[in-house]
Amino acid sequence: MNYIWDMAIKAARHGIKTKDITFSCSKSYSPYMELAFEDINTTALRPPVTIEINPYYRFCSIFQALTDINFVGQQELRAVLFDIIVHDLLFLDCQQGLTKWEYYGKFILYDIKNGVFGPKVKDNMSAFTIDELDFVLSNIITLYRTQASLYLFKKVVRMIFAGSIIYYRSEDTPEMLIYLGVKETKNNRRKINALLALFMPMGFAFRIYWEKHFGIIDYEQTMGIDNIIIY
Repeated sequence: MNYIWDMAIKAARHGIKTKDITFSCSKSYSPYMELAFEDINTTALRPPVTIEINPYYRFCSIFQALTDINFVGQQELRAVLFDIIVHDLLFLDCQQGLTKWEYYGKFILYDIKNGVFGPKVKDNMSAFTIDELDFVLSNIITLYRTQASLYLFKKVVRMIFAGSIIYYRSEDTPEMLIYLGVKETKNNRRKINALLALFMPMGFAFRIYWEKHFGIIDYEQTMGIDNIIIY
């Protein structure tokens, strides 16, 4: 990690919010790096997080007066101002690298959090990891553009649940048999509920199978004793 935006990405992957990070001006730093970790090879962050930085690496014109060593008064106020300013710079840093697609995703996530997609989606989206959430949002955008809900549902479920298999039967009422291949936990249940609400085509019935697969004649791997569910 070298830049504050790089640190913010690492923090987000560890579930640490930027508001829980405190920035301070380092007294000892390398002129070739922005972050001033005691261990130069630091790759993980643990709360509470205090990050020391080299303010002159990119922001000399901003901090030169505030961090002037000849000014020794108001240390507490200067520390608070330094933290606030760096947080603002971090926000700008993180916005500069966004593509149009990512902005669309942020708008959709904002609507989800405000209940536009309904309470089932709003209440369950927090079950996804950051990478899973990015993938889901990307495919929601694709759904708006292509209306390929059936294809996208299968795609997203297979990404979130790597061992899943989805079967489709069209006799009478269209129905999906969804084998997820994982334990039925609260978190996994929340994930599949969100995906069903977002991508499942209207008018489709479905059945969910967790760890045990239903039996298929002539497929021995699905016919194990004590590991089979009757369809």
